[in-house]
Amino acid sequence: MRSSGRMLLTCLAVLVLGPVLAMGNGLYTPTVGARANAMGGAFVGLADDYSAVYWNPAGITQIKGMELTVTGQDVATMASREGFVQYEGLEGSEDLFQFAIAEVGATSDAKLMIAPGLFFYTDPGPLRAIVDKVGIAAYTLTEYGVKWDGSDVIDGFVSHDRNYDWISLSADQQDYDSSIRSYSISPVVAKEVIPGLSIGLTGNFVYSHYKVADVVMVETPVVFEQPEGDFWVLALTPLQFEDDVTAWGYGATFGALYRFNRETSVGLTVRSPMNMKYDGTYGFMASATTPDTSFVYEESHDSTFELRYPTWAGVGVARRDFMFDGLTLAVDVQWTDWSTFEKINRDVDWGSTETPEEEQDELVLTQLKWEDTVEVAVGFDYRLSRSISLHMGYRNSPSPVPDDTYDFVMPFSSKNTIGLGCTIRQDFWRASIGLEYQAGDERNVSGTDDMNGKHVEDTLVPSLSFTYAF
Repeated sequence: MRSSGRMLLTCLAVLVLGPVLAMGNGLYTPTVGARANAMGGAFVGLADDYSAVYWNPAGITQIKGMELTVTGQDVATMASREGFVQYEGLEGSEDLFQFAIAEVGATSDAKLMIAPGLFFYTDPGPLRAIVDKVGIAAYTLTEYGVKWDGSDVIDGFVSHDRNYDWISLSADQQDYDSSIRSYSISPVVAKEVIPGLSIGLTGNFVYSHYKVADVVMVETPVVFEQPEGDFWVLALTPLQFEDDVTAWGYGATFGALYRFNRETSVGLTVRSPMNMKYDGTYGFMASATTPDTSFVYEESHDSTFELRYPTWAGVGVARRDFMFDGLTLAVDVQWTDWSTFEKINRDVDWGSTETPEEEQDELVLTQLKWEDTVEVAVGFDYRLSRSISLHMGYRNSPSPVPDDTYDFVMPFSSKNTIGLGCTIRQDFWRASIGLEYQAGDERNVSGTDDMNGKHVEDTLVPSLSFTYAF
């Protein structure tokens, strides 16, 4: 058997680029706060509870006395894809042209992702001459991931002239699993600078952990030498990789909230970008079994790369007693500078490797080409009685990811979100429950090797909070 001399290099290229693309596609920020969840994230112009540290730090001036809040969310993704994968080699030659194709019908496995939070606010004591309210929060900024059963994704290949069985995957090579978790520690201060106008500032110290396991197929034309003449087949080599990296970053959130009167308020929030330098390990394994031979090839390397997390800005307006007593309307427009995710240049400590030195620079550069997004959110809060409020909201969130960098291992689809919830209040405590259903738009991808077909991703985010006022 004689195979392409660039087979190993091709494997390495796909493996290096694969996890970085998954990293980009996986970034997901759940809304912070059970009530804000239920209102579709329309909270910049309202910001009147513990979640103001995230939505608009100026809003903490509306919190009276001392408060402690404990929260929890569960992010449940439900993804599916229907389509096909196809691999081709030696195009342009009718005698040598080979291809392999398989249908794909896959549904993501259940995955439990808990996102806790703790929020504390108090009067500033000796700092009262400078600020009106201080606080600190530790909460989950990002919690997202998808797990797939590889037997649904890689199965039933058929070539142009015979059943295709030249693929050998062990059990640990058939899982597609991804997760990204980010946690923020955020001290916050706020002051009413003139009657009705408050400003606030939050410091954001963020820890992020990203891990992915993926399988990529690499097609390689292979020739078999026979007495009656050589013949070609298309060998598909399964590539298992795992990327495990962490990073620290820091930034700030500035907010302003102006209350024209008891009924109407307007808010503005700007969150600064954060430079995150991810550091960790990157390993991969290629294996295949052919009629003549079999091989297993493994490498593991230290690696780092930087991502500049985007600027985020939002404006919002809230109107209390809208249409009738007890009903509050909140409307937000929020912009995210996702175009900062233009490309990633990975720094890999190659050490001992068979990858040619002149090729290494090309392998670590990944184009992302994300696009900025504008989201619109509308929320309602209805005070049913002194102790019970009902919440409802809607949010439209376009995806920043173009088709040519889309990856189903960690999908990031456009979503229409519906939120529902309620709050129960007593003299010294209140409890809120919220539920977001994020309905993903159907995404149809074509013209690729392994992403063709229909992709759908829905997300369910239930959340709870309990606040005690001292």
